[in-house]
Amino acid sequence: MSEAEQSLYIIRKTDRKELLYAEHEKFRKVDAIEVKRSFVIAQYIRKHNVGNKRYLSELTHEQFQERLKRAKSFVSHLSEPKLDEVIAEEYKKRLKAYNAVDWYTGKVHANEVGVWKGAGGLPVPWTQGSLVDTAVQVLVAMQEDSDSVLVARAKRAIPRIRRNMDIIEKDPYLYPIILPGGTQGRGLKGRPYKGFLLMKGDIDDGCMRAIAFVSSGRNSFPAYIGIQRRTGSEDLVK
Repeated sequence: MSEAEQSLYIIRKTDRKELLYAEHEKFRKVDAIEVKRSFVIAQYIRKHNVGNKRYLSELTHEQFQERLKRAKSFVSHLSEPKLDEVIAEEYKKRLKAYNAVDWYTGKVHANEVGVWKGAGGLPVPWTQGSLVDTAVQVLVAMQEDSDSVLVARAKRAIPRIRRNMDIIEKDPYLYPIILPGGTQGRGLKGRPYKGFLLMKGDIDDGCMRAIAFVSSGRNSFPAYIGIQRRTGSEDLVK
């Protein structure tokens, strides 16, 4: 068993039934516009590929940093209404979901969240459990170089993300975006799709980034975390 597989095995056994995220006391509240900027920046980076719009092309460190710089420059000139327009153009329900929660930055554990149903073209059964469960399946398929189940998007995107991981995990505008469990991509109205585990959060954007983090042996990673709004003055982070 490789070091990455050992790490995945250990965190797979950790309880994921706590109501709150394990590190919620360290979360920092942020404005929704920061999350929207993050989403549009990631879209800009992907959509400026030549020949494909779905996954990151082969880029050197320098090329990736230059594209990120251009994306930030582009997004910095967009007002929140314009960001809303860009997000809604692709998927109106995403914008509604982003506006319906309070946003925080912080670290989430890999066994607390799950990816979209069939994220990146992965077999749906691989995506029904936690991010750890998905990462285990991806890691094994990559080690076996399995073309039959690991489609081009995941097979190409994940290694490319790993090569730029030192940039991606440190830049807040590249953090994965997570919504409350059972609300986006894995379920509806707080209820998971049939066969899916209800997680603390569902990764709305950045599934490939999150899989790359965890399949590399990381058991937690920084993210934007959407939390259902609380009543009155009660807040997740004081």
